[in-house]
Amino acid sequence: MRKRKWWILTAIAWMIAIFFFTQLPYFTGQNTGQVIQKVVVTEQQAVSATIAAPIDTNELNLLVRKTTHVIVFGILAFLLFKSLEALRFSYVLARCLTVFYAITDEWHQSFMLGRVAAYQDVLFDYFGAITVLSIIYLINKKKINVTN
Repeated sequence: MRKRKWWILTAIAWMIAIFFFTQLPYFTGQNTGQVIQKVVVTEQQAVSATIAAPIDTNELNLLVRKTTHVIVFGILAFLLFKSLEALRFSYVLARCLTVFYAITDEWHQSFMLGRVAAYQDVLFDYFGAITVLSIIYLINKKKINVTN
């Protein structure tokens, strides 16, 4: 029971962190694009890459932002699963709660200056959750098969 409380507190702390990061203007698509552009230009200048073809930083920006969604909400799904592991439908509950939080996060984001709510982001969040929960399921299934 003590471990479960720790997982619950950690999941809540992670949700609070997501909430606050959503509010920060530094994580808009435009700002992350500018940071990536600076890094790429600096790296090209450092290696004197005059021959190298220019890199489309828009695609790299999109990849970084969507990968972040997958990772952040995959971690949330893991924390929620560990919080609910003792319950019968822990996988389903963790998935549903993660998606619900993703939806509310996008809704919250729609009120932030410079941010845009997009259902596609919820799909990336769902993908992160379902991927992590599937991995957990396969690991747990393997553990059960090994002990039998």
